[in-house]
Amino acid sequence: METTFLLAGGDRRQFWLARLLGSKGRVFSVGVPERTDCLPDVPADILILPTPCCNPCGRLRCASLPEGLDPAILRGTYDIHTRVYGGAMPKMPDALLPDCGPAFDLLTDPTVAAVNGRLTAEAAVSLVMEQTEDSLFAQSCLVLGWGRIGKPLALLLSGLGAQVSVAARRPAIRAEAAQLGFAVRDFETPGPAPALVFNTVPAPALSRTALNALGETLLWVELASAPGGLPAGWEPPFAVLHANSLPGKRLPYAAARALMDGILHREGMQ
Repeated sequence: METTFLLAGGDRRQFWLARLLGSKGRVFSVGVPERTDCLPDVPADILILPTPCCNPCGRLRCASLPEGLDPAILRGTYDIHTRVYGGAMPKMPDALLPDCGPAFDLLTDPTVAAVNGRLTAEAAVSLVMEQTEDSLFAQSCLVLGWGRIGKPLALLLSGLGAQVSVAARRPAIRAEAAQLGFAVRDFETPGPAPALVFNTVPAPALSRTALNALGETLLWVELASAPGGLPAGWEPPFAVLHANSLPGKRLPYAAARALMDGILHREGMQ
Protein backbone atom coordinates (compact mmCIF):
# COMPACT_ATOMS: atom_id res chain seq x y z
CA MET A 1 0.00 0.00 0.00
CA GLU A 2 1.30 3.45 -0.95
CA THR A 3 2.76 5.53 1.87
CA THR A 4 0.92 8.79 2.64
CA PHE A 5 2.98 11.83 3.63
CA LEU A 6 1.58 15.06 5.07
CA LEU A 7 3.85 18.11 5.35
CA ALA A 8 2.72 21.02 7.52
CA GLY A 9 4.17 24.54 7.57
CA GLY A 10 7.86 25.32 7.24
CA ASP A 11 9.98 27.06 4.64
CA ARG A 12 11.49 26.18 1.27
CA ARG A 13 12.89 22.99 2.75
CA GLN A 14 9.33 21.69 3.07
CA PHE A 15 8.58 22.67 -0.52
CA TRP A 16 11.55 20.70 -1.81
CA LEU A 17 10.91 17.84 0.59
CA ALA A 18 7.38 17.50 -0.78
CA ARG A 19 8.79 17.39 -4.32
CA LEU A 20 11.42 14.81 -3.40
CA LEU A 21 8.96 12.55 -1.58
CA GLY A 22 6.64 12.45 -4.58
CA SER A 23 8.48 9.37 -5.83
CA LYS A 24 7.98 7.58 -2.51
CA GLY A 25 4.22 7.90 -2.04
CA ARG A 26 1.24 10.25 -1.97
CA VAL A 27 2.13 13.71 -0.70
CA PHE A 28 -0.27 16.18 0.90
CA SER A 29 0.59 19.54 2.42
CA VAL A 30 -0.77 22.56 4.29
CA GLY A 31 1.03 25.86 4.81
CA VAL A 32 3.97 24.79 2.66
CA PRO A 33 5.44 27.56 0.42
CA GLU A 34 4.33 27.48 -3.23
CA ARG A 35 2.05 24.49 -2.72
CA THR A 36 -1.74 24.37 -2.70
CA ASP A 37 -3.16 23.18 0.60
CA CYS A 38 -4.55 19.67 0.35
CA LEU A 39 -5.26 17.49 3.38
CA PRO A 40 -5.71 13.71 3.26
CA ASP A 41 -9.17 12.34 4.00
CA VAL A 42 -7.69 9.56 6.14
CA PRO A 43 -4.85 9.72 8.72
CA ALA A 44 -1.44 10.06 7.09
CA ASP A 45 1.23 7.43 7.58
CA ILE A 46 3.93 10.07 8.10
CA LEU A 47 3.47 13.67 9.27
CA ILE A 48 6.43 16.01 8.68
CA LEU A 49 6.61 19.21 10.72
CA PRO A 50 8.99 22.14 10.13
CA THR A 51 12.63 22.47 11.16
CA PRO A 52 12.66 24.06 13.72
CA CYS A 53 9.20 22.81 14.59
CA CYS A 54 7.52 25.57 16.62
CA ASN A 55 7.67 29.32 17.13
CA PRO A 56 7.67 30.85 20.63
CA CYS A 57 3.84 30.88 20.59
CA GLY A 58 3.67 27.10 20.24
CA ARG A 59 2.46 27.18 16.65
CA LEU A 60 4.10 25.46 13.72
CA ARG A 61 6.62 27.65 11.93
CA CYS A 62 5.28 28.78 8.58
CA ALA A 63 7.03 31.09 6.11
CA SER A 64 3.74 32.49 4.83
CA LEU A 65 2.20 33.08 8.29
CA PRO A 66 4.22 35.23 10.72
CA GLU A 67 2.02 34.06 13.58
CA GLY A 68 2.57 30.42 12.66
CA LEU A 69 0.26 27.59 11.65
CA ASP A 70 -2.29 26.46 14.22
CA PRO A 71 -1.64 22.73 14.81
CA ALA A 72 -5.37 22.29 15.38
CA ILE A 73 -5.79 22.41 11.60
CA LEU A 74 -4.19 18.96 11.50
CA ARG A 75 -6.82 17.22 13.61
CA GLY A 76 -8.19 14.25 11.76
CA THR A 77 -5.11 13.93 9.56
CA TYR A 78 -3.18 11.76 12.04
CA ASP A 79 -3.80 9.03 14.59
CA ILE A 80 -1.78 6.86 16.98
CA HIS A 81 -0.23 5.05 14.01
CA THR A 82 1.06 8.20 12.31
CA ARG A 83 4.82 8.66 12.66
CA VAL A 84 5.77 12.30 13.22
CA TYR A 85 9.04 13.94 12.13
CA GLY A 86 10.35 17.45 12.64
CA GLY A 87 13.32 19.47 13.82
CA ALA A 88 13.84 20.78 17.37
CA MET A 89 10.68 18.99 18.41
CA PRO A 90 9.08 20.03 21.70
CA LYS A 91 9.79 17.83 24.70
CA MET A 92 6.13 16.86 24.88
CA PRO A 93 4.92 16.41 21.28
CA ASP A 94 1.59 15.07 22.59
CA ALA A 95 0.85 18.60 23.85
CA LEU A 96 1.22 19.81 20.27
CA LEU A 97 -0.47 16.86 18.56
CA PRO A 98 -2.73 14.92 20.93
CA ASP A 99 -2.99 11.20 20.21
CA CYS A 100 -0.34 11.14 17.48
CA GLY A 101 2.06 8.27 17.00
CA PRO A 102 5.78 8.24 17.86
CA ALA A 103 7.65 11.50 17.23
CA PHE A 104 11.27 11.74 16.09
CA ASP A 105 13.47 14.85 16.11
CA LEU A 106 15.46 14.81 12.87
CA LEU A 107 18.08 17.15 14.31
CA THR A 108 19.08 14.40 16.76
CA ASP A 109 19.95 12.10 13.84
CA PRO A 110 23.77 12.16 13.63
CA THR A 111 23.86 12.07 9.84
CA VAL A 112 21.25 14.80 9.42
CA ALA A 113 23.01 16.94 12.03
CA ALA A 114 26.38 16.50 10.33
CA VAL A 115 25.01 17.47 6.91
CA ASN A 116 23.19 20.43 8.47
CA GLY A 117 26.47 21.56 10.01
CA ARG A 118 28.31 21.41 6.69
CA LEU A 119 25.52 23.29 4.93
CA THR A 120 25.54 25.94 7.65
CA ALA A 121 29.27 26.40 7.20
CA GLU A 122 28.96 26.72 3.42
CA ALA A 123 26.05 29.14 3.67
CA ALA A 124 27.84 31.24 6.30
CA VAL A 125 30.88 31.73 4.08
CA SER A 126 28.66 32.66 1.13
CA LEU A 127 26.68 35.13 3.25
CA VAL A 128 29.77 36.84 4.66
CA MET A 129 31.28 37.26 1.20
CA GLU A 130 28.06 38.94 0.07
CA GLN A 131 27.79 41.17 3.12
CA THR A 132 31.39 42.35 3.18
CA GLU A 133 32.06 42.35 -0.58
CA ASP A 134 35.60 41.34 0.33
CA SER A 135 37.80 38.31 -0.16
CA LEU A 136 38.35 35.90 2.71
CA PHE A 137 41.89 35.25 1.53
CA ALA A 138 44.36 36.19 4.32
CA GLN A 139 41.52 37.47 6.53
CA SER A 140 41.99 36.73 10.22
CA CYS A 141 39.04 34.63 11.41
CA LEU A 142 38.19 33.26 14.84
CA VAL A 143 35.78 30.31 15.05
CA LEU A 144 34.19 29.86 18.46
CA GLY A 145 33.39 26.18 19.00
CA TRP A 146 34.52 22.96 17.32
CA GLY A 147 31.33 21.02 16.80
CA ARG A 148 29.20 20.05 13.81
CA ILE A 149 29.34 23.64 12.48
CA GLY A 150 32.66 24.92 13.84
CA LYS A 151 34.87 22.16 12.43
CA PRO A 152 33.66 22.21 8.79
CA LEU A 153 33.55 26.01 8.93
CA ALA A 154 37.18 26.26 10.04
CA LEU A 155 38.23 23.82 7.32
CA LEU A 156 36.29 25.71 4.65
CA LEU A 157 37.68 29.10 5.69
CA SER A 158 41.19 27.68 5.73
CA GLY A 159 40.71 26.23 2.26
CA LEU A 160 39.85 29.72 1.03
CA GLY A 161 43.13 31.04 2.39
CA ALA A 162 41.85 32.68 5.59
CA GLN A 163 44.02 32.78 8.70
CA VAL A 164 41.88 30.73 11.07
CA SER A 165 42.03 30.41 14.84
CA VAL A 166 39.76 28.12 16.84
CA ALA A 167 38.58 28.67 20.40
CA ALA A 168 37.28 25.70 22.37
CA ARG A 169 36.88 24.91 26.04
CA ARG A 170 38.15 21.32 26.25
CA PRO A 171 41.88 20.65 25.86
CA ALA A 172 41.24 17.50 23.82
CA ILE A 173 39.19 19.48 21.31
CA ARG A 174 41.85 22.17 21.04
CA ALA A 175 44.43 19.43 20.48
CA GLU A 176 42.39 18.01 17.60
CA ALA A 177 42.13 21.45 15.98
CA ALA A 178 45.87 22.01 16.45
CA GLN A 179 46.65 18.70 14.74
CA LEU A 180 44.79 20.01 11.70
CA GLY A 181 47.02 23.08 11.64
CA PHE A 182 44.79 25.67 13.30
CA ALA A 183 45.95 28.17 15.90
CA VAL A 184 44.02 27.33 19.06
CA ARG A 185 42.79 29.45 21.93
CA ASP A 186 40.65 29.04 24.99
CA PHE A 187 37.72 31.30 25.80
CA GLU A 188 39.53 33.05 28.64
CA THR A 189 42.40 34.25 26.42
CA PRO A 190 40.95 34.67 22.91
CA GLY A 191 44.09 36.46 21.67
CA PRO A 192 44.46 39.28 19.12
CA ALA A 193 41.30 40.73 17.65
CA PRO A 194 40.42 39.09 14.30
CA ALA A 195 38.56 40.64 11.39
CA LEU A 196 35.76 38.08 11.61
CA VAL A 197 34.33 36.03 14.48
CA PHE A 198 32.05 33.09 13.70
CA ASN A 199 30.19 31.97 16.81
CA THR A 200 28.79 28.44 16.90
CA VAL A 201 28.36 28.19 20.70
CA PRO A 202 24.70 28.56 21.82
CA ALA A 203 25.62 30.50 24.98
CA PRO A 204 27.97 33.37 25.82
CA ALA A 205 31.48 31.88 25.99
CA LEU A 206 33.57 35.05 26.07
CA SER A 207 33.47 37.45 29.02
CA ARG A 208 32.35 41.03 28.42
CA THR A 209 35.95 42.10 28.96
CA ALA A 210 37.10 39.75 26.20
CA LEU A 211 34.25 40.89 23.94
CA ASN A 212 35.07 44.56 24.45
CA ALA A 213 38.73 43.82 23.68
CA LEU A 214 37.74 42.60 20.22
CA GLY A 215 37.35 46.24 19.16
CA GLU A 216 34.95 48.02 16.85
CA THR A 217 36.10 46.97 13.40
CA LEU A 218 35.31 43.26 13.36
CA LEU A 219 32.18 41.50 12.13
CA TRP A 220 30.57 38.99 14.51
CA VAL A 221 28.67 36.26 12.64
CA GLU A 222 26.12 34.62 14.92
CA LEU A 223 25.45 31.05 13.80
CA ALA A 224 24.36 29.49 17.09
CA SER A 225 20.82 28.87 18.22
CA ALA A 226 19.34 31.01 20.98
CA PRO A 227 20.53 32.58 23.17
CA GLY A 228 23.68 32.81 21.02
CA GLY A 229 27.14 33.93 21.99
CA LEU A 230 26.47 37.53 23.09
CA PRO A 231 25.16 38.51 26.56
CA ALA A 232 21.50 39.50 26.68
CA GLY A 233 20.98 43.26 26.76
CA TRP A 234 24.61 44.03 26.00
CA GLU A 235 25.34 46.49 23.21
CA PRO A 236 28.38 45.25 21.26
CA PRO A 237 30.84 47.82 19.93
CA PHE A 238 31.15 45.84 16.70
CA ALA A 239 28.77 44.85 13.89
CA VAL A 240 26.73 41.68 14.34
CA LEU A 241 25.36 39.56 11.50
CA HIS A 242 22.57 37.29 12.73
CA ALA A 243 22.72 34.18 10.57
CA ASN A 244 20.48 31.54 12.13
CA SER A 245 18.82 28.66 10.26
CA LEU A 246 20.97 29.19 7.19
CA PRO A 247 20.36 25.81 5.51
CA GLY A 248 16.65 26.55 5.17
CA LYS A 249 17.23 30.09 3.97
CA ARG A 250 20.14 29.63 1.53
CA LEU A 251 20.43 25.93 0.69
CA PRO A 252 16.87 24.57 1.06
CA TYR A 253 17.16 21.89 -1.60
CA ALA A 254 20.27 20.35 -0.07
CA ALA A 255 18.76 20.65 3.40
CA ALA A 256 15.57 18.93 2.21
CA ARG A 257 17.59 16.04 0.78
CA ALA A 258 19.24 15.54 4.17
CA LEU A 259 15.86 15.53 5.94
CA MET A 260 14.43 13.08 3.43
CA ASP A 261 17.38 10.74 3.85
CA GLY A 262 16.90 10.82 7.62
CA ILE A 263 13.19 10.02 7.32
CA LEU A 264 13.58 7.28 4.74
CA HIS A 265 16.44 5.66 6.63
CA ARG A 266 14.41 5.51 9.83
CA GLU A 267 11.40 4.21 7.92
CA GLY A 268 13.49 1.55 6.15
CA MET A 269 12.43 2.96 2.76
CA GLN A 270 15.88 3.63 1.23
